[in-house]
Formats: sequence, structure tokens, C-alpha cells
Amino acid sequence: MVILPNWLYEPLPYVYGIAGIVASYRLDSAMGRISGVLLITAGIVVAYQRYEFRHFNKQRQERLDWLREQAHKKKAQRQEWLRDQAKTLREDIERKQNDF
Repeated sequence: MVILPNWLYEPLPYVYGIAGIVASYRLDSAMGRISGVLLITAGIVVAYQRYEFRHFNKQRQERLDWLREQAHKKKAQRQEWLRDQAKTLREDIERKQNDF
């Protein structure tokens, strides 16, 4: 698989669209016009797929961030509860030692 540099990869859908428009208007044959329409369609499809993929990734990242935040809150609550339990147990042990 060939990995294109970002400066070349990002404008490709626009290049497809512009090439399709140029081909549709400059080439007088039916094959030229069909090629132009196909290039325009390819540009639209590629741009839409990139948009969908990036939108999905953004939503996924937001969800993961939210889940991490919730897990952190739960962990903090659990640690606080454990500290309170430990404090209570220490006080009970100290009280029993003072009773003897």
C-alpha cells in the first residue's frame, strides 16, 4: 500500500472534481463527458467517505474521553469510600484497645 504525503492526499477529491469539470467541458465526445461525470462522482464519494470516517472517529474519541472521565470519577469515589471505611475501622480498633 502506498502512503501519500498529506499535502497530496488531502486535495485529491478536489482534484478529481476539477478534472471532471474540465473533462466534461473540454472534451466534445460522449466518452469525455462520461469520464468527467465519473471523475466528479469519484471526488464526491471520496470526500464523503473521508467526512464520514473522520466524523465517526471524532464521535468515538469523544465517547472514549467521556468513559475515561466517568471511570476516573468512579475510581475517586471508590477510593474515598475505602478511606472512610479504613478510618472507621481504625477508630473501632482504637476504641476497643482503649476499652481493655
